[in-house]
Amino acid sequence: MKLRFITFFCMVVGGYFTLQAQESVSIYELGRPINDYEDNFKNLVSNWKKKHISNIEDYTLNDISFVEIISGPERYNYYRNYFTSDKPVGSSISGRLGGDSKGNSFREFIIMPAYAYNEFYDTRGMDERIRVVLTDEFQREARELLSQEFNIDTLQLFNMQNYEEQSDTTDTGYSRGFRAYNYTSLSPVSQDFKDIRIDQTKTIFDLGVEDARKFALENLLVERITGQVAFNEVVKPGDSVYAIDFDYRKEPYTVYIICSRETKKVVWDTFFGRIRIKEK
Repeated sequence: MKLRFITFFCMVVGGYFTLQAQESVSIYELGRPINDYEDNFKNLVSNWKKKHISNIEDYTLNDISFVEIISGPERYNYYRNYFTSDKPVGSSISGRLGGDSKGNSFREFIIMPAYAYNEFYDTRGMDERIRVVLTDEFQREARELLSQEFNIDTLQLFNMQNYEEQSDTTDTGYSRGFRAYNYTSLSPVSQDFKDIRIDQTKTIFDLGVEDARKFALENLLVERITGQVAFNEVVKPGDSVYAIDFDYRKEPYTVYIICSRETKKVVWDTFFGRIRIKEK
């Protein structure tokens, strides 16, 4: 099953980073302290309950197994490329919180397996303006870029980052927020990338078809390289890889996760790590 993530139109990278919620913890960390790798999975199984996952009846957890220790630069680079491709199982999440007049509260959290970059495989049901860009030839070119292996340790990288706090006075009071970006590329980015991703002064639909295709490929490459730099910051040689096999509506999936050699905690996960549970 592949759910549609229109990544470069929505500007969302699906599944690579754990969602953070106030006063909540990862499904791997609620329960016993993490003193060894297996403690993550004992907590996962213990917390795999209807009160935390509303659609749990759609799932069957099958097996959790050790895969390997990331022992050298070749295996490290393999996983760095794998997790920034279209192969990892990501997730689509929806939920809601509420209560009734009697003070009873409820929480609904639904998670479904999904793959990023599905728009490069299937355009059915998409806006016609998008389908014009996503020709068969262009989709093949995008898929080739997704499967291309990079070794960023040997490449010159260009980084753009900024953090800006913003405040304003509204009708209901004082609001405060921030605007931030952090992108890494293999070359200086185009003006269209700056306008769309950084300054947000226009959208991809303001471009002609050919320029939109150029931007989409550039954005795809920046997403991959940015993800690989993030991987470098979190995952270290000597960390351990595990596989979690499960069925969703009788379809099999395998999620690969990485545990830190130092802390034993899960540090890279594209599916289960997005499940956050509020501590009592």
